[in-house]
Amino acid sequence: MAENSSEIRYLTPINIEIKKEKYCRFLKSGIKYVDYKDPDFLLKFVN
Repeated sequence: MAENSSEIRYLTPINIEIKKEKYCRFLKSGIKYVDYKDPDFLLKFVN
């Protein structure tokens, strides 16, 4: 078995520095106000 059982080994090296940039689809579309009572508008964002 392994000499150091507390050592964690990975098949591929983990790249911690890469982070996906988060974005807001409302800001990207230029929408400043979301009318939460408008069902037609909200249906676009339902999966």
